[in-house]
Amino acid sequence: MSLLRKPSRRKMEQWYIKARMHSVSQDETKNVKNRLKSINGGYNGSMAEFRQTVIPYWKQFGIKPKKYWYDLLCAGLDHYDPRYIPDTIWYEDILPYFNYMTTNKAYRDKGMYSRLLTDVKKPETVAKNIAGYYYNGDKDEPITLEEAIDLCKNEEHLIIKPSIFSGSGRKMTFYDRDLPESESIETIFNRFKYNFVVQRLVKQHPVLAAFNEGSLNTVRVLSFYFKGKVHILSTILRMGTAGSRVDNISAGGVSCVIGPDGRLAEKGVNRKSEWMEEHPNGIRFRDVTVPSFDRIIETAKRLHPTLPYFALLGWDFAVDESGDPVCVEFNTITEPNQISCGPTFGDLTDEVLRDVFIEKSRKDAFY
Repeated sequence: MSLLRKPSRRKMEQWYIKARMHSVSQDETKNVKNRLKSINGGYNGSMAEFRQTVIPYWKQFGIKPKKYWYDLLCAGLDHYDPRYIPDTIWYEDILPYFNYMTTNKAYRDKGMYSRLLTDVKKPETVAKNIAGYYYNGDKDEPITLEEAIDLCKNEEHLIIKPSIFSGSGRKMTFYDRDLPESESIETIFNRFKYNFVVQRLVKQHPVLAAFNEGSLNTVRVLSFYFKGKVHILSTILRMGTAGSRVDNISAGGVSCVIGPDGRLAEKGVNRKSEWMEEHPNGIRFRDVTVPSFDRIIETAKRLHPTLPYFALLGWDFAVDESGDPVCVEFNTITEPNQISCGPTFGDLTDEVLRDVFIEKSRKDAFY
């Protein structure tokens, strides 16, 4: 009678990551039809054109993508561009190849930023909870629950957010001491229970505050650490709208591409995929230059090599009232930003896809 061989730790990790990222890509796939419907079907080129343009390009990598992805991604164009990467390929093949997903949770824990990001301005942390233990701000000094509550009660305004699962403003809470309707610190702590950070609000630069003073309007930088060099793949300004305290598009915000000189593109886009020349408050995008944009780019390029387990990172930067970049967070499971910015890897696409699917130079990098 033969005995079944126990799977190796490497195989178990690979299975776990594959299942997890497949789940993420399936969620994105479910949204495609709704997104296409909102933009009247997108490009919707002929099947003949798709088979002539897109299928041969991806055949060299052993992949046969679905047409609906290109109808969506090529919306606004008059042709199919095969360099666009469907979300299924992005989340199931590209990200797991370049980013070590097994270490993902520990690295993206905002409670650990004081140790990971030591040479950059960050939002000032008053208290934090890591795995049930409380610490005094970014000093990483252990304190009691009662001491953490007392520290927070001394503050007039605070933002409390999950330190690990915090995408799209999830569970983000604002504390305003003098507002009767504001929850108490004790209530907020009890609701979060574990893994959260309590921070002072960033006083942002007036140029960015002009879009919506109530939200922290941030620059999303997608950087790529590839063959010893950091490439900036795309940059987007995310802005909140009236009545919102977050800048996420999913919460009704607006985003606009930022050019290499820091100037905004002519049009921005909202969650309904509607393109507009002005923010809802009347500011024309093309009239605005993001303050300290060159310093933001320099900071992302400087920080990225300090996180070598993740070749693809989505950084969120604010700019404070003195003009300094403030690193709000970095995202290890980042979006490809293609609808606004074009093919993620641009002129690097052929080289990157050859490396992922043919050369596989990094296949043993994480094991």
